[in-house]
Amino acid sequence: MVALRLSKRYGSKMAWDHDQDQCPLAAVDRRLSDLHRFWHQAERAYFDPDEFRVAIQAAIQTARQVSFVLQKNKNVIPDFEQWYGGRQKMLTAIPLMRWMVEARNRIEKEGDLEAYSFVSAEIVASHLDEGPKIQVPAKLADAPLALVKSIPDSMVGEHIKKDGILRIRRRWIENTLPDFELLDAVATAYGHLAQLVRSAHQQIGLAGPV
Repeated sequence: MVALRLSKRYGSKMAWDHDQDQCPLAAVDRRLSDLHRFWHQAERAYFDPDEFRVAIQAAIQTARQVSFVLQKNKNVIPDFEQWYGGRQKMLTAIPLMRWMVEARNRIEKEGDLEAYSFVSAEIVASHLDEGPKIQVPAKLADAPLALVKSIPDSMVGEHIKKDGILRIRRRWIENTLPDFELLDAVATAYGHLAQLVRSAHQQIGLAGPV
């Protein structure tokens, strides 16, 4: 199932109330904006496995670049070591953020993440109080018609023909992060990084995002 839209959770863009051209952390802002863009590319490509793979991995790599570029600009942030040390300790205490670092390393050093797509199928508009529900693995290249054909007739076929319609949802997960849907995971990481960038701007006396 497609994750909650990032634009609804964290705003459609990073809008600062100062001139980007004059912002000492403009390079950091751009990386965060790039992460936002790649996330939406992955969202739009949710049913296109190859495009989804490229976009979600680009988002994970860009997320790591946000902190790299921030460290590169430490000279413009007062008391950087003390400020960043505290923020870094908070982020490394979050299992998801540690996974983001490890995932980026795997992408760059070992290849693609081992992402899997799962298909949930359920009866809707059925005479049953609650129609049968099943979840089956889907091949990465499966088109919607192939997803329908992968659902065992013995489970839902007769019910659909007589009493309702079939609703199919796709959900991407990664084998080392089984409890998160991938878009939700990256959206949550984006939220933590947005807070970090906001704090960096406040540390140099600039307002955060609107």
